[in-house]
Amino acid sequence: MKKILEAEPLTLAEVKQSLTKRGRKAELSYIQRVTLEHTIRFSPLTARTTRSIVKKLVKKFDMEEPLAIQLVDIAPSTAEELTSFLAKAPRIYSEEEQAKILEILEAPRKKAEAKEKED
Repeated sequence: MKKILEAEPLTLAEVKQSLTKRGRKAELSYIQRVTLEHTIRFSPLTARTTRSIVKKLVKKFDMEEPLAIQLVDIAPSTAEELTSFLAKAPRIYSEEEQAKILEILEAPRKKAEAKEKED
């Protein structure tokens, strides 16, 4: 039986980075390969970018890290979508704060889209 030594919440991009590195060293298990395929498909941002956004959300909005990670991974694009995630948060976010959160989540997406158009 395997024992968990430590657990750390990761963004999809961080999981993608970790599995990609592991895949270079050894063959991935079936579950790891499926997980890697999922992260490649649904996480267009880099691990560095996603971690930076998580830190910003945690610091600026006094947000719990697991919620910030969930927001970065799902990237809600409307106030309604964001509200559904924030409904379970231990604090209430004002409409102004929610608008700023959406801006922070949208910025890397816009940057990536602009870069794709250049290529």
